[in-house]
Amino acid sequence: MIFNTWAFALFALVAFALYWSVVPQRAKPAYLIVAGCVFYAYAVPAYLALIVVLGAATFALARGMQRAARERDRKRLLVLGVVAIAAVLVFFKYTGFFASIVDEIARRRIVPVPSVVVPLAISFFTFEFVHVLVDVYFRKIEDLDLLDFAVFTLFFPTLVAGPIKRYQSFAPQVRALAAPDARPFALDLYRVVLGVAKKTIVADSMNAFVGPIAHPGDPYGRLDYWVAALAYTVKIYFDFSGYSDIAIGLAGMLGLRVPENFERPYRARNISEFWRRWHMSLSSWIRDYVFIPLGGSRRSALFTTLNLVLAMALAGLWHGAAWTFVVWGLWHGTGLALHRAWGLVVVPRIAWLRGGSQFVRAVSVATTFAFVVAGWILFAAPSLGTAAAVFERLFA
Repeated sequence: MIFNTWAFALFALVAFALYWSVVPQRAKPAYLIVAGCVFYAYAVPAYLALIVVLGAATFALARGMQRAARERDRKRLLVLGVVAIAAVLVFFKYTGFFASIVDEIARRRIVPVPSVVVPLAISFFTFEFVHVLVDVYFRKIEDLDLLDFAVFTLFFPTLVAGPIKRYQSFAPQVRALAAPDARPFALDLYRVVLGVAKKTIVADSMNAFVGPIAHPGDPYGRLDYWVAALAYTVKIYFDFSGYSDIAIGLAGMLGLRVPENFERPYRARNISEFWRRWHMSLSSWIRDYVFIPLGGSRRSALFTTLNLVLAMALAGLWHGAAWTFVVWGLWHGTGLALHRAWGLVVVPRIAWLRGGSQFVRAVSVATTFAFVVAGWILFAAPSLGTAAAVFERLFA
């Protein structure tokens, strides 16, 4: 079920009316679980079983780690859980992509690709399950409750497109649900309305201008491609941040708070700051569960660079099963590595770069924005060949 549809509007109207008028306080967590099941089953009912079974397996493995006396047993349960979750994600989302790679190498069709519909939000709930397993293993989660975990898993405002929640901050709120305060409720409702407006009025209106990126050709001039690149930059921000606003507002109207996801990312002064402002719940997840486990920046400059590039390549692949997303991730990983080298090697040697003048700040913001816009062309193009054609027409 997608937020900006009449089906969701009807669902939300009924769900919120019952939640705050009929459902007793002690039954609200159970009601949120039922509402999440209805919400998730709307698109492909059979896939409700997937998230329930995978969630139950995650919970069982996490509790097993908490009860295990030996560190070796805890590590085995962690590896089993992460591998199982990754296998489910790969099967549903990436089987076709990997099969196409094998077929391209073999130059003939040798890998049968099953015809499957990608389950709603599989990228989001699998990441949340991995987070729970890893944090239980490192004893960052001590109190793992079945009811709290079920609400965490099936909380419908964040099922579609995040933000990616953390159990430690979410679960205590489930146990402390209270009647809504009028002012915060009104602000949350305003945020939902704002999110719908950002998605339907601003983001969707950009569709009229982004055609040259998807279908470059003779009908378009160079200005059309520049307009298309900027229009897509506007579109993806207002689309995704609009969805996040709706999710955060809906969660607040239910008495729960979830992480912020955007903080004026196009005003960032460097690519590292951009990723601290853009899709913050994902970037922090990549940092905590991919970049740091790979070694982070604790080793040599070469290994730090490789870790940044690999982590961002995985982040790109997480967005979609296509080479364009992988290259987009590599683009940003390379940008992060270059920014780190710039800060370590160049900036300490040039005093006026450290001064923070308005000129330096303006140039930094403009350069970062141009880097991000170029990356969005890779992200939006249906193929690397199409992206190359767009760049050729932009700069030829």
